Amino acid sequence: MSHKSGGASGPGGSGGQSGKLPDFARRVLIASIIVSAFFLAWHLRHTIILAFAAVVVATILLAASDLVRRCTPLGHHWSLAVSALLIIMAIGAILWFAWPNIQSQTAGLVQQLPEAARSIESRTGISLPNSLEQAGEAAGGVFNRILSDLASMVQTAATAITGFILVVVAGAFLAVNPGLYRNGFLLLFPPAQHGHAGEALDRTGRALKFWLVGQLLSMTMVGALVGLGAWAIGLPSPLALALFAFLTEFVPLIGPFVGAVPGLLLALGEGWSTLLWTALLYLAIQQVESNLITPIVQREAVRVPPALFMLSVVAMGALFGVLGVVLAGPLTVVAFVLTRTLYVEDTLGEELPSKENESDL
Repeated sequence: MSHKSGGASGPGGSGGQSGKLPDFARRVLIASIIVSAFFLAWHLRHTIILAFAAVVVATILLAASDLVRRCTPLGHHWSLAVSALLIIMAIGAILWFAWPNIQSQTAGLVQQLPEAARSIESRTGISLPNSLEQAGEAAGGVFNRILSDLASMVQTAATAITGFILVVVAGAFLAVNPGLYRNGFLLLFPPAQHGHAGEALDRTGRALKFWLVGQLLSMTMVGALVGLGAWAIGLPSPLALALFAFLTEFVPLIGPFVGAVPGLLLALGEGWSTLLWTALLYLAIQQVESNLITPIVQREAVRVPPALFMLSVVAMGALFGVLGVVLAGPLTVVAFVLTRTLYVEDTLGEELPSKENESDL
């Protein structure tokens, strides 16, 4: 009896331990894979941000292609080719007709800003470089890093041009056959999760498309209003100020303030009355943009809480430099939609409010 009992207990005990060892080994393997993935992603973060920039380019091309398809009987590939051609022609026309003025006014703006800074110092006794340096130190050095990255990008123009061409070409390939890359990405998930992952990708793509289209329309309107207002006030280089406001408007929340800095510096150099009118101009444009333009053009886009945009700009600037700041808006939209879809709705089972009540989330 004791022999049988001991024999039964012996194998049973060893069997229990041997059953635990594979579970432990599997957990260690999964943890190692996750840590390795994070380590690899950190070292490839600049490549990842370039890949996301290509996705943004592809989304813009697909949005233009959808508009062409709604207006014509063309298929996907032909409408994509027509939309790309129209975009190239529009950019070429702008450069052909307006580039000489933009180039001269931008050069004049670069020359006038130091004079405006010296005029401010003589009027107020405030040393602008010291104030800017202290502001950069107070921000934890994040913006100093962004400025240093920008300087390095200017010095390595060939690298920047190569990266731009790579992003555009990769975005074009993504736009030609988006289903191929979507299905390939879904293969990374277990078969049982393909439906949820596919729905999350579709919702993210729609949100990103609507946000980008709305943001581009807002940028165009803000740039036009700044140019007309600067011309009416009598500020020098109104086209350059309009172009700068147009470009910085792409960065949520922080971009409009940065876009107003050159105009305010030039206005202060012209006199206090010009500064007052210029400040009122930028304030009025931002009020129109935030209360009228944005709600109309982004009616179908996901409403992201403003605090997330602000924190995202700082975080993406610390992680990826200038390109991270530029892409902070679309990155935030993608992360917000994926978190809502995959975690809040699927994992937690929370019922989110409808689009009309999204501001209450």
